[in-house]
Amino acid sequence: MKRIGQLIVMLTLAYALGSCSHDKIDSIPPLALFKNGDFTTEGQRIPIGGKLSFGIAASAGSAPITNLRIQRIANGKVITELDKGVFITTGGLDYEFNAVKSGSQEEQWRFMVMNANRDSSIITRTVLLGDGSAYGPITHYTLTLGMQNNTLHPNFLDLHSGNVFSPLSISGNEASVDLVAFVYETGGKLSPTLCCPAYTGSSSVTTHYPEIGAWSTRNSTLYDYYSADWSLVKPAEFERAESDSLLVASYNPQNVSGLCKYCYTNKIIPFKTENGKYGLVKVKYADTSKDGIIELEVKIQQ
Repeated sequence: MKRIGQLIVMLTLAYALGSCSHDKIDSIPPLALFKNGDFTTEGQRIPIGGKLSFGIAASAGSAPITNLRIQRIANGKVITELDKGVFITTGGLDYEFNAVKSGSQEEQWRFMVMNANRDSSIITRTVLLGDGSAYGPITHYTLTLGMQNNTLHPNFLDLHSGNVFSPLSISGNEASVDLVAFVYETGGKLSPTLCCPAYTGSSSVTTHYPEIGAWSTRNSTLYDYYSADWSLVKPAEFERAESDSLLVASYNPQNVSGLCKYCYTNKIIPFKTENGKYGLVKVKYADTSKDGIIELEVKIQQ
């Protein structure tokens, strides 16, 4: 009996030591660093409208990386520019993020990487306001896309160039697609909807375009659905926009998604592409049938 008692004590100690060792390993946080290269540097002065570019690399620590959050702190306000869920088990995070300098004299950019254990790593970069203005020209075009069952019109759009592709012409061009459109029922209504290849939330894009699931590159476009729903960009403002200043100012990153519902005729939607280009898309006409069309007028940064 004495030996059994000693064995239990020894096993208990071994388990406790093993648990402590295991907990210690599990508590290793991710490590985030700024990448070297042609990126915005600490204390750099950038004029209003000028491009900001950040490269972030991170190791996972003891658990997969599950979240990247990017915040801009300016004039006492904290604005979440990106809150991106990921699941990276090997190789670490390698991410580049582009934005535009606001009129604030000083901005602090905060980048937080979190892993599955909720351990995190935070790095920051301060950017100062430079002289002058760097707002630039835009690309402007109008086009027609087919909804998911329409075989007479192209279904896939490169927002930057205005190039469109059908299922027959998309091969080799998948990495340039930023926008697709479809109709589905939501909230008891048939909704003309703008989406992007990367969207995996409710009414995932692959439900309507199954072929996108096999694409090696699936771009994310974020739509400011709040500004669209509340008609914060007026038609007259859209018509007058000849530089990218309105495009940048109209986009609020606090209420965005890879999907924008209820895109009925005359709706104006601010958006931001995967590579950081801001734009506005105006719905000139939208059907509510799956074999219908949607006519779009687009203004986007060059």
